[in-house]
This record gives sequence, structure tokens and C-alpha cells, in this order.
Amino acid sequence: MAAPHAGEDDRQFPSRQGEPGAAPGPRSLGRRKLLRGGALGAGAAVLGAGFQGVAAAAPAPADPTPAVGPFQLFSQADLEFETLFALGGAGYGVAEVGEIVTAVNAINAQGATYQTYVDQFQALAQRVHRIADRALRAGHRASARSAYLRAASYYDCCLFFVLGTTARAQEAALYATMQNCWDRATQLFDHPFERIRIPYGKSWLPGYLLKPDARDIRRPTVIVNNGSDAQNVDAYVMGGAAALERGYNALIFEGPGQGSMLFEREIAYRPDWEQVITPVVDYLRSRADVDRDRVALIGLSMCGESVIRAAAFEHRLAAVVSDPGVVDAWLAWPASLRGLFANGATEAEVNRIWQQDVIPTLAPGDRFTLSKRAELFDSRFMLAARAGEMFTDLWGLGQAVMRLDCGPVAHQVTSPTLVTQFEGEAFYPGQGRQLYDLLRCRKALHDFSTAESGTEYHDAPMSPQTHYQVVFDWLDSYLGAR
Repeated sequence: MAAPHAGEDDRQFPSRQGEPGAAPGPRSLGRRKLLRGGALGAGAAVLGAGFQGVAAAAPAPADPTPAVGPFQLFSQADLEFETLFALGGAGYGVAEVGEIVTAVNAINAQGATYQTYVDQFQALAQRVHRIADRALRAGHRASARSAYLRAASYYDCCLFFVLGTTARAQEAALYATMQNCWDRATQLFDHPFERIRIPYGKSWLPGYLLKPDARDIRRPTVIVNNGSDAQNVDAYVMGGAAALERGYNALIFEGPGQGSMLFEREIAYRPDWEQVITPVVDYLRSRADVDRDRVALIGLSMCGESVIRAAAFEHRLAAVVSDPGVVDAWLAWPASLRGLFANGATEAEVNRIWQQDVIPTLAPGDRFTLSKRAELFDSRFMLAARAGEMFTDLWGLGQAVMRLDCGPVAHQVTSPTLVTQFEGEAFYPGQGRQLYDLLRCRKALHDFSTAESGTEYHDAPMSPQTHYQVVFDWLDSYLGAR
């Protein structure tokens, strides 16, 4: 842990701190790399210059960077990264290593593309889904729960890449099938997860309250706030299961731009995340089974920025985890794309260059990556992607993403805050340290690394148990271990 500043958390909290902006680890993975690292080329850094898309079309050429550790699943980096999350989920029972490896071998044998990936994982998901249905009919609840969780995870693998395939128009249906498997699994735990609706303006947010047992007592509760593309089954792996293991309640929910709010209700992400979290906190504090003074908040991936924004205005949180620390989400987008907004460019200029000079040059891999990353910010972008078209309002996208910047308000956070960052972070490199320095509350910074049992790369996809052991050991200091 860093040397404390005045008012910092002086608890003993082991941490290795790397230098801000340090070179990434042996492999920068996934769509994070495609978005951040010049995947669109350098030619658009100045207004008026077009740029040539160079992200991998399908099938992709081999990635020149070394393999992860002793193995490599795919040469295409984004396929590799997503699959590492599925492998990591095996530790919490939402995947089976043998099933994943068999699917990976089949995909590589056919030639790894978005299409072959989705086709193969969908076939696996459907097979496991049928196993779950048969087990449930036969009264084998544990077997059914396991299979429904795994099926949800494999459908989730498909959901991320479906916009890059001929099945792009089926995105909402694929989400619904995945969610159905997750929902069925939640009702087969020894203590079923409670389906909830959180009042949200004139509407509601869907979610689940997870409790470790049926006792009617007030417990500390951890809100697990997923990121820009995680689903409920991911949030279970990334904090929900760890909370239950420690005797806490966990709240998993879908906010604007997430899950069913995006895919089915077409409600876009919003930057003022306190308007989301405050209703969630209100709801929890109204319940007899929640200790209203011990409610914590974890923000995953891009929501590492959003939970800091929320905590700057919502001061009833016992603790906050920005996982990883994010200050400015716009910096995760390619410099070449951000450059279109430079030098006082107008909306008309940006969109003209985007539509006339850029879109025609985009390679298939670029088109998929940009469509996927844009869809949560406006239903127009999502519907265009489902129709196989590239969105045309780059100006609107840029304005939406640029508002995801908690820097101006981070000093207003009063809750104790843990900031994490990851070796080889390809999406928000250096921003964890930046956020830590901006905070004026009690705080801690933890660096995850290769040496710490494979917890490198954005969100530590391979090691959720090690990752959340660190997070929850810190939370125990404020919520009180039971």
C-alpha cells in the first residue's frame, strides 16, 4: 500500500504498486486492446484525415504478442480475452474447463472467426441447456442449477460477439435465452435468489437480492454494479458469490445501458450514475434484512468510473470499490477517433468526416468493435448494429462518452474507497493511480499482477477468487466479517 496521505486509510493492506503508465504485461488482450491501441490506425489524429482500419477481419491473422502463460486459446485477441473470463468462472461453478477447451479446439479447427465462435459456443450452450431442462424435470436440482449456470455463461460468450455474425439481429433473443437460464439457476440455490424491482423514477430497475441463508436478520450488503458488457451471471462471479461466502447479502442489478435495460427496453447508459445508485441505496435501506449502515458498492470495469461519480453525491455508502480505477472513459477510445473532435471541430465536420472518409475504410473487425462499444450509449447505435450498419452520429457518441469523467468530482467522495489496477491493463492504463491521487477520503490502492496467481489484465479474468479475496478482505474492515 502506498504511504498514507493525510486522512488516508492506515489499515494494513498488502499491495504492490507499479509505476503509473507502466508498460503492459506480456499480452494486452481483447476488445480493450482494439479500442485503445490504435486499432483504427493513426491517420485520423488530425481533422480532415481519413484512417485505415487495421483491426483483424475474420479470420484474423495471428497476434504477434506472446501467448498468455503456458497456453494460448486463440490467436485473435478479443476471442481469447472473452474466453478467459469463461475459464475463470469455472471456479464459481458457472463453467466447466473441459467444455470450454473442447469448444475452443473445435473453433480453431474450423478457423477462428466471430461466426465460428458464436456458432460453437451456442451449440455448447444449447446442449448444456437441454441437460439442465432434463435434470430439472427429473428432480435433480443441483445438477439443473449447475447446468443452467453453465449454459448462461456460454450464451454470454455468444452475446458479446453476436453483432459480428450473421445472427446480429438475434441479439435481444440471445440475451433473453441467456437470462432465462440465469433466472432458472437462481431459483435452484439452497436459498433462492429474490427477484426484485427497484423503484427508478417512473420506472424500475431489475435485479436479484442474494442472501446466504433464510434467517431473517439484518446483514451487510454489497451492491455489485456490472460494467458496460457484463451480465448477471458475470456479476455473480465478480463479487456476488464472494459476498455470499462471507455471510453478506449481495445485490445484482441492471442499470441503464445494461442487460435487459439495453437489449430489451432500449434504455441507454447515463453519466450521472448517482441517479441510479441513490434509488438502489434507498431500496436497500428500506428492507428489514439489510443493515442500512453497512451498504457497500463495487463498480466493475467501466463502472469503476460510474461508482465514483455516484459516491461523490451519495454519502450513505459504508465503502466503495472502483475495480479498476477509472477517471476518464473517453481515453479508452482510439486516439485517432478522439482526434476527430480536436481543434474546435463542429458536429457537422465530425460527422461528415466520419461518414464520408472513415466508415468506408473500416475493416470488419473495426466495425464490430466500434458497434459493440457504442451500442449502450444510444439505442440508435444498437439498432444500426443489429441491421448490419455502422452508426452515423459519431458526434453524439463522443459527447456521451466524454461525460463519463469523474475527475472533477472525485474529491467529493467521503466513503472509504479501494481502487484497484491490473498489470497489463489495456483499457484504462494508469487511471487507477490517477483516481487514487484525486480521492480525499480514506483510501487504498491495490495492484494485481501476474505474480499474484494470474490476476493480470483488465478485471483479472482468470482469477476471480484471488481477485475478490483481496477486495472482500478490504471490505471486511468496514462491513465487519461474520
